[in-house]
Amino acid sequence: MKNRIATVALLATAGLLCSSTARADELDDAYQALKDAQTAKNADDVLKWAPEASKLARAIKEAGRLEYAKQVDAFAEYSLSTALVGQTDAAKQVALGDALVELNPKSQYLAQSTPAYLAAVTKAGGADKQVAAARKIAAGSPNNEDALYALATGLMQKQPGQAAQFASRMVTVMSSKAKPEGFADADWAKKKNLMLGQGYYIAGAGSCASNAWADCDRNLRAAIPLVGKDPNMGGTTYFYLGLANYNLGKAGQIIIDRSKVIEGQKFSEQGAAMPGPMQAQAARNAAAMKQELAAPRR
Repeated sequence: MKNRIATVALLATAGLLCSSTARADELDDAYQALKDAQTAKNADDVLKWAPEASKLARAIKEAGRLEYAKQVDAFAEYSLSTALVGQTDAAKQVALGDALVELNPKSQYLAQSTPAYLAAVTKAGGADKQVAAARKIAAGSPNNEDALYALATGLMQKQPGQAAQFASRMVTVMSSKAKPEGFADADWAKKKNLMLGQGYYIAGAGSCASNAWADCDRNLRAAIPLVGKDPNMGGTTYFYLGLANYNLGKAGQIIIDRSKVIEGQKFSEQGAAMPGPMQAQAARNAAAMKQELAAPRR
């Protein structure tokens, strides 16, 4: 009986060893196929072998091969990201990006490929698809500025409250983020100013939409140096600043802080001087504020 148990144990051990060896061989083969695909810049094969290599790598449990398995897994993510960036076909870019996000929504390689991925999603599926893809990225990588930018700008019209939240987070990220490796100083400064300007603007506009006048004023004052001369946003920024300061100076129908209402009038006049969708309303607001300030004090 003892011999029989020992034999069974030996056979079981041999089976485990064979299984482990088979997995290791499969991993080596998948890794080599993935490296070949990446070297050849064959996006279809990268898309085929990256998930397979990652799956096999994550199945490795042997202590002696864990570090190797981690390297293979990381290379799978890297290969998907680089293949995406190197592609010009939007459908393939979307497929590669989807695979990368599914593989690891916290991947360090998402940072370099998110702009190309989201642009491809928009081209292939439209703005709503871009917002959905950006949500997935932000869920795993909450400081991914490109995903936050897509969410802030994409939700501004339909869901200004959510847009303002994403915009505020983007401002926080970009205010302290150092220039990534590979970025030219001028390119990074341009991107940073664009995102900060849009972030302050969207956060401010969203606050105004919910009558949070102090937050509106604070954010839009920060936006002015960045977007104040922009023909698409400058006039609207001054319009909202006028509205915010007017309301900060009022309590019901009574002026409680004339300096705020005066600022509101001046901001409104600046908005009225700039072409844009709020130009006419800014002019009407400025005139009404001027008339109210000239009325006898209560």
